Amino acid sequence: IKLIFAAGFSTAEQITDISGRGVGMDVVKNKIEGLNGQIEVLTKVKEGTTTKVKLPLTLAIIEALLVKLKEEIYAIPLANIVETIDILAKDIKVVQNEDVIVLRGEIVPVVNLGSLLEVGNYEGLKQEANTVVIVKSGSRKIGFVVDYLIGQQEIVIKPLGKLFTGIKGITGATVLGNGE
Repeated sequence: IKLIFAAGFSTAEQITDISGRGVGMDVVKNKIEGLNGQIEVLTKVKEGTTTKVKLPLTLAIIEALLVKLKEEIYAIPLANIVETIDILAKDIKVVQNEDVIVLRGEIVPVVNLGSLLEVGNYEGLKQEANTVVIVKSGSRKIGFVVDYLIGQQEIVIKPLGKLFTGIKGITGATVLGNGE
C-alpha cells in the first residue's frame, strides 16, 4: 500500500507519453504532512479501499469571499458578510469624522480596507464608484471598500504562528488552488 505514495507510481496498465500528468499521491501525502496531518489507506481484497485524511484542529475550513486590494488577495468569512454593494462617492457622508453610508435607514460606517491593512497608497474613498462588502460582527455592521470581488471559495486557514499574533484583522493564511 505504501507503494502508491512513491514518486512516479502509476496504476495505468500501459505507460505512454502522456502518463503521469496528474498530481501523484506522493504530492498529496507531502501536502497533508506539511499541514501536520496524516493520510491512511485501508484496503481489503474484493471489498474496496478507504483513504482517510486527518487534519489537525488548528486548521479551519471556511467559506470565504476573496477580494483584491492592489495586488494582494484577502479572504473575508462568508459567515460575517451581510451583503456586497456598489456605492457612489456622493453617497458617502461624514458623521463625527467617520465615513458612513445610509443603508436601508441604517447608518453604516465605511472604511477602505486597503488603507486599514496598509496595502499600497489609498487616499480614502475617492473613487466615483466603490465596491463595498458589508460585514457584521455581533450587532455592529461595517462596510469595507475593496478594489474588486474575486469570488466565493472554500479555504483552509492555517494560523500564522506566535510571530504574527496580535495583528489586527488577520486570522491566518491560506494557499489558493493556483498556488497564491
